[in-house]
Amino acid sequence: MGLKDFKIKVSKENILHNYHYLKKFRNKDIIAVVKANAYGHGIENIVKFLSENGCEYFAVARECEAEKILSLKIKDIKIIILETVDELEILKNNENIHMVVNSFNDLLNLLDKGVSTEQLHIKLDFGFGRNGILEKDFFKLKELIENRNLKFKGLCTHVFAADYDDLISIEERFSKILKELGKDRFEIVHMQNSAGVMSVEGKFCTHIRCGTVLFGLQEIGYYIPSIKRSFRLDGKILDVKSIDDLKYIGYEKKENLNIGKYKKVAKIRLGYGDGFSKRSEGIMSIINNKKFKIIHISMDSSFILVDDSVKVGDEVEIFHDLEESINHLKVPHYEFLSCINDRIKRELI
Repeated sequence: MGLKDFKIKVSKENILHNYHYLKKFRNKDIIAVVKANAYGHGIENIVKFLSENGCEYFAVARECEAEKILSLKIKDIKIIILETVDELEILKNNENIHMVVNSFNDLLNLLDKGVSTEQLHIKLDFGFGRNGILEKDFFKLKELIENRNLKFKGLCTHVFAADYDDLISIEERFSKILKELGKDRFEIVHMQNSAGVMSVEGKFCTHIRCGTVLFGLQEIGYYIPSIKRSFRLDGKILDVKSIDDLKYIGYEKKENLNIGKYKKVAKIRLGYGDGFSKRSEGIMSIINNKKFKIIHISMDSSFILVDDSVKVGDEVEIFHDLEESINHLKVPHYEFLSCINDRIKRELI
């Protein structure tokens, strides 16, 4: 890493604050969702840090993410893979790896292949069309469980993208199915995601499943003032040049760019090769507590219109204002933060 390379700095203090706040808020243990490289925060560092501070359960989307956690060789943690696992050896060879069962046929296949039900979380789908056993199959599920006297590691559902009335309805339906299937057949029960944690108590659940909110990334309409953001993307100014001396800025002719009154352009070592999308052209950076526009993004570098106050070596922050960034990019924060790839170092501070 060069001195002027960009880093994602993650606040240990803020993550730990959020972790303890959410546990107390719902009085339940946490399943930390760390898929997509912990939403851009760095899966290895986050898992190590949270496990050292008492977190037992971690959830990922894919086998490759589970393998990253396994490589850390941390004892006494459990990893839940949220999507269907194709290669079942990862389950059979690691008793602390669990899998969410995403259809009735998947369940039959897993039982037929000899996967232990102590590694399975049954997921119920109440109409979101993502993953889970559909309501029309609930009777078959109940019949199978009773006939084989099955007990599972967990029962879960997902409540994302629902208004409050839908959330309450799902909570009630999930509670009813839990009672019908038998609470004693499931060691842990979880239904909320980050938005759901803020909206629904989940009083019959044993755990809350938190991803973005754990890192201080809150959804519009689901805001808790006590939650603290933990992510900061910053680096240094690599070079500053006079625009009058240039014909091109990056790969663009300067007359094709909206330069306005600015006379100087600064270069930073961050580009779309790092996962910093060209759609971010026009977004504001922060240098010396002032806002400056990013005018052009190439694969390995970006260029910022600056004034005489900006010097080589000055610190520059990207995505300082998440709401402003969301409005500019027209996508949620967890999308553009997760896109920043491993060329950018993650650092717990």
